Amino acid sequence: MSAKGSGGPGRIAGLDGLRAVSIVLVMASHAAGTALVGGGSIPLGEAHRWGKVGVRVFFVISGFLITKLLLDEETKFGDVSVKAFYVRRAFRILPAFLVYLAFVGALTIAGREAVPANDFIHALTYTVNFDVSRHWLVSHMWSLSVEEQFYLLWPLAFGLLGARRAFWVAVLTCVIGPIARWVILMRLPEHLDALVWQAFPAVGDSIATGCILAFVWMGRAPASVQPLLQRIVALAEATPATYLLFPAAFFTYLLEYRPTVWTLVGVTFSNVAFALVVARVVKTRADGIGRVLVHKWIERVGVLSYSLYLWQQVFLRQSVVEGSSLWKTACSFPLSFVLAYVLAHVSYELVERRALRAKPRWADRTLTIANAPTVDVSAKAR
Repeated sequence: MSAKGSGGPGRIAGLDGLRAVSIVLVMASHAAGTALVGGGSIPLGEAHRWGKVGVRVFFVISGFLITKLLLDEETKFGDVSVKAFYVRRAFRILPAFLVYLAFVGALTIAGREAVPANDFIHALTYTVNFDVSRHWLVSHMWSLSVEEQFYLLWPLAFGLLGARRAFWVAVLTCVIGPIARWVILMRLPEHLDALVWQAFPAVGDSIATGCILAFVWMGRAPASVQPLLQRIVALAEATPATYLLFPAAFFTYLLEYRPTVWTLVGVTFSNVAFALVVARVVKTRADGIGRVLVHKWIERVGVLSYSLYLWQQVFLRQSVVEGSSLWKTACSFPLSFVLAYVLAHVSYELVERRALRAKPRWADRTLTIANAPTVDVSAKAR
């Protein structure tokens, strides 16, 4: 079965659907407490936790795909070009990001918003996760900051150490994660929520878990661990019940009320659970859930997920919306979701796609995912 998805060449079938689930969770969490068209507000209770789940899934998928591309590149060329990686990443991330930030800047200049200059500096340097008092319109950029901090270092590990040693860097990152969370719990409990969810040492293990999955999926993990990890991934790929790991991981976030267990075990379990769900999604789309994830409408939401993540922040506001009645209506559900989708569509078509087409040919060293050599881990494990 081809890994190619309908979202475009080189896309893995089902992962855009999983991205769609993730962005809906994020948007639902941001919608909690927002106004309804006609009056009232959305009583979603614990929905503020849903966004945390969605972002973790994004991190795992991102680590898997980026590492898959780096391994593809090394397979084809014998090395990894760090310069080419950074150029590809810039053309993928910066254009839509800068357009959104320019929009926020225009609102600030016009006096419609009061975003401090310091927030723009943190956004432009991808250090928003260190800005604890940031404005709502840039607050969601903490996750982009974590990713860019990780990907500043990850290709260097490939380029300087080689793929096999880079694998152990990912493992070390997964070990550091729960330790960092526990240290924060013990030493900085008053900042537990912000730091555990946003400090790079405490969240980098989510991305690193996806990186490890890519090594195993490609058959490129060190020989000392590949057989064992291969069997685990193969079992997840072959078992429809693997999808149940998603709600199981979802509910681990209730362990926040027991922070020691949550910081040491809960988050790591959820990372592994999400990675195994990704493995199942990548392997098959023949089952019921797989067919849903590759439905063209759901895949489309996944394709737009980056722009959706940027622009939903404008309309999904949990604080009182000031201004005209028209603006208040625009920030009320369900119109807020519709407008976020429309802006995301415009951003994707006019900015993201054009930027990717403008990417220098020399920087595109990677094979498309659809054509890259892979290892059938389920067959190997039999």
